[in-house]
Amino acid sequence: MSLESRLNDWVEAGLIDLATAERIRAHESANERPVLRWALAGLGLFAVVLGIILLISANWDRIPHGVKLAAHMALLLGAAAAHWHWKQQRKLWPAEGALFLFAGLVLAGIGLQSQVYQLTGPVWHALLLWLLLAGPALLLSGETRLTGTGFAGLALVGPAAMALDSIDKGGPWLIAQGTAMAVPALLIALSLSLRERGPGFRLALREAGIVSLLAGAGIVHFAWASNITGAQAADNAVRLIPAALACLGTLALGWNRPEIPRAILLPLLIGPPAAFALALAIPHPDGMASRLIGIAIYMALWSALARGAALSGWNSLFAVSIAAIALRIFIIYIELFGSLAATGGGLVIGGLLLVGLSWLWHRIVTRRQSA
Repeated sequence: MSLESRLNDWVEAGLIDLATAERIRAHESANERPVLRWALAGLGLFAVVLGIILLISANWDRIPHGVKLAAHMALLLGAAAAHWHWKQQRKLWPAEGALFLFAGLVLAGIGLQSQVYQLTGPVWHALLLWLLLAGPALLLSGETRLTGTGFAGLALVGPAAMALDSIDKGGPWLIAQGTAMAVPALLIALSLSLRERGPGFRLALREAGIVSLLAGAGIVHFAWASNITGAQAADNAVRLIPAALACLGTLALGWNRPEIPRAILLPLLIGPPAAFALALAIPHPDGMASRLIGIAIYMALWSALARGAALSGWNSLFAVSIAAIALRIFIIYIELFGSLAATGGGLVIGGLLLVGLSWLWHRIVTRRQSA
């Protein structure tokens, strides 16, 4: 609805008088931004940049390697200098944009170096090198959600790619894989430790850590439907060591801090490693008893999180916890009825169940938010 329509509605409803409406119109007209002009200018700039990229890509093989490397280094230094300049000028968003661009150029440089010198290797080598080169800059100078999310992505993706690529390797690789599993808890610890950093940066780290930690706890639950041998359980127990230590250290760090209430901190940092240990570090067959135990553990974890979120006023986490429980109930229906759920009647019942769970989720969350 346009401003004019809203003002007319407010006048007719008696919320404001005509004089107030006129003052609002005058204020908005004086501060009106030329959206169309800026949009057209932005499209023109985008077309110019896209044209330059197409010209370079069309003649890429003709450009000498030295010119490519020198141009990349110039861009990299330019982004770093721009960040430093705008940070000194206290221009937050230009400085953050330059820092984010710097991190992107580091990854582009790794790819360029690999192309020029014909370097090959696993993808995680490049990702970990990216983290090593760009991570400190983001961590030391980032202030907003933009760079905080960028650092969290670097910290999560590289180690995760390494862990997945080396999943069949044993020995020291087990500790390396466990270190990758510890990254979410370490991100939460960093968000609690960087007290002088911008709140957006710290919040981005904390949210990324919480989301990835809970996502891992939800995924590992499905291991109860698999056969875990004694050898696999022993390997998983070793993998759990760095992750469990990171969770315990973060729990101790945040116990007396106000950022995460204790009612959430305890299930958040004890529940996921406990779920992992029970699902993967204890041998069990793929049987009905194992699946029922897994369901009970899953429900207990998310119920504890929902209770802590309700006590602490974290409505978003409360909504996610209730949704996770509702989704698991729907999956139970699919597991119990199997192929019957794919028939016409099964689809009708499943659809009604999903609608009912959605309605129940909405009622619970709405009641909680209005409390």
